[in-house]
Amino acid sequence: METQIARTDSVVSLGDDDIETVVEDSSVALVEFYTEWCGTCKRMEPVLEALAEDTDATILTIDIESNLETAIEFGAQSTPSFVLFVDGKPVKRLRGGQNEQTLRDLIAQYHD
Repeated sequence: METQIARTDSVVSLGDDDIETVVEDSSVALVEFYTEWCGTCKRMEPVLEALAEDTDATILTIDIESNLETAIEFGAQSTPSFVLFVDGKPVKRLRGGQNEQTLRDLIAQYHD
């Protein structure tokens, strides 16, 4: 039996078909584009979980290898890449590992 992850207070993993619906439904959404084999991406997991728990932003992850078209569309050419969406539109891109405070500050900048 597979465990379902609740959408509240957790990181949500998406596919190509889901991203536009979810970011449009969120006032602020941070998307991490990753690959399974990326060590830096693995180190980002607890940071993303913490952000999901105590910020109002929606935190999402998309596997580049499974969702290449989406990664290309949003300019995620390396892993990890982060794209911040505000009201469904991409407003900021960051490449490489980020510290938690940088991501918190970025979210706060766009969240009232």
